[in-house]
Amino acid sequence: MSYHDPVDHKIKQFLKSKTRDVILPDTVQLAVEDALSSLSEQKSKKKSYFIQWRWAAAVIALFFAIGAITIYTVPTFAEMIRSLFAKDNPDIGLLRAQELGLVHNPHIKVKDKGYTLVIEEAVADPTRVTVALQLFDKEGKHDRHKLNLGEQNTISIKDAQGNTVGSMYDMGYTNDFYYMVEFFSEPLQTDKITIEGNINTLGNRNVPSIEGNWDFSFDLDMKEANSKTRVEELSGTYITPHGLTVHLKRITRMVQGVRFELETELDDAALARSPGDLWEKQALSFHFENLDKEEIHSVNPRKLGYMDSLMTFDYSVIEKGKMRWSYTFKYLPENEPYRFVLDGYSIAEVDGSKFSFRPAELSEPKSFKVLKDRIDVIGTSLEKSQRGDKTDELAVLFYGKMENEINHEAWKAYDSSGRQYNVSKRGASSLMDTLSDHWKEGFIGMGDRNMASPYEYRIEELDHIPEELSLVREVVDKRYKDPNWSVLLNE
Repeated sequence: MSYHDPVDHKIKQFLKSKTRDVILPDTVQLAVEDALSSLSEQKSKKKSYFIQWRWAAAVIALFFAIGAITIYTVPTFAEMIRSLFAKDNPDIGLLRAQELGLVHNPHIKVKDKGYTLVIEEAVADPTRVTVALQLFDKEGKHDRHKLNLGEQNTISIKDAQGNTVGSMYDMGYTNDFYYMVEFFSEPLQTDKITIEGNINTLGNRNVPSIEGNWDFSFDLDMKEANSKTRVEELSGTYITPHGLTVHLKRITRMVQGVRFELETELDDAALARSPGDLWEKQALSFHFENLDKEEIHSVNPRKLGYMDSLMTFDYSVIEKGKMRWSYTFKYLPENEPYRFVLDGYSIAEVDGSKFSFRPAELSEPKSFKVLKDRIDVIGTSLEKSQRGDKTDELAVLFYGKMENEINHEAWKAYDSSGRQYNVSKRGASSLMDTLSDHWKEGFIGMGDRNMASPYEYRIEELDHIPEELSLVREVVDKRYKDPNWSVLLNE
C-alpha cells in the first residue's frame, strides 16, 4: 500500500499553481514538470521530520533555482511584469483610478497553439475603459505585432443588460503591451460592464496567420467608479460679432476624465450664409488657462506646441441652428480657478470664389488669392483615377496657405467648354507660421515645399488637359477668429 506524504503533496500543488501564474518558456515549463514528477512518493508513515524538511528544502531550492534560471536565461522576462502604471505609461486619469483603488485584476490567461493571451490590469469608469493585454509566444516573449483587431478579432464592451456599448482598439503608445482603450462621448450609465474578447486569428501581413481560440470574458463592477462622478452646472453666454451664441452648460467630473458641455446657436443672418445642412458643419476653437495665463488644454488652436489632453468629443443637433457640444479631457483643475477662453470657430458657408488658368502656359508657378487663402499652382498632369477604374483624371498640383479651414470646403471644376466636374483632394497638410504664445494666428499649409510634395486637386473624369481650367470653391470652411470672450471657472 503506497502512502502519499501530505507535506510533499502540498508543496507540489503549490509549485504547480505558481507555474500557472506566469508565462514560462516551454523549456523551463518542462523542467518544472519533470522535477515535480520525479519526487518519489513516501512508502512509510514513519518518516522523520528531518526527511520531510529535507524534501521541502530540496523542492523550495528547486523552485528558486528555476526562478533564477528563468530570469537570467530569458531576456524577455521583464516583459512579463509590464504595467499600465510603469514609467511613462499612466496619465492623470489612470493615476487617479489607482489612487482610488479602482484598478481591476481579472487574471485572464488563455493558451492555444503555443500563444498565451494575458490580461492582468483593467480600469473602467463612465469616461473610458483601459486594458493592458499581452500576448506571449512559446519562448515567453511578448509579441507586439501578432494581434490585429477587426472583423475576425473583436473586444467588445457590454452593459449590465447585455447591450454592446463600445468596441476596444489598440491605442499603440507602448511596446510593453497592447494598450486597449474605448472612450465614451456620453458618460456610460451602468452598474456593471462585461469585456468580451473574440480572438480567433493571430498574424500580420508578413507571416502566415494562426487560427485558434483565445476568447475571454470578464466583468467589471462600476458602482464605485459611478459614485465618484460629480456634476457642476456652469453659466455664461456670449454672442460673437458674426451671429454665433455660445452657452456654457456643465462639467461632469469622473475618475478618468472631465466632460465639458456647451451649446451654440446661429442667428438668422448666419443661417442664411449656411443654407441646407451646411450650418451643421462647424468646429469650435478654445483653450483653458490658469490665472497666470498659462495653458492647460487647447482644442483646435493654430498655436504651436499646444497642450492636448482631449480624449473624445461629440456634437448633436438640438434644433434648427442649435447644437450641443461635449468634450472629454483627461484633466481640468478641481480646486483652483481657471479660465475658459473662446478663440474662434469655423462653419461651412456658400462661397463662389473662382480662379482660372491655362495649363499650357504654366511655365512657372501662378498664385491666386481666394478670399484670404492663397493657392500657388505649379502644374497639371494626367494621373490614374483614385476610384480604381483604370481611367485617367487631371491632377492640379499646388501649394496652399489657407487661413480658412479645409475640412468642409467643396470645389467644382469647369473646362473650356463649360462642362462641370467634381473635385476631390489628395495630399498632406500641416500648420504653418504659427506662434508658440498665440491660439488664433497661423495658417494651414497644403503640400510640403521642403519635400517637393505638392497637394493635388483631382478633377474627376477629366481625362485630358483642357485649354483653360476654372476651379470654383462652392463651399468655404469659413474660419472666424474675432470672438473676444473668457469665463472664470471654479471661482
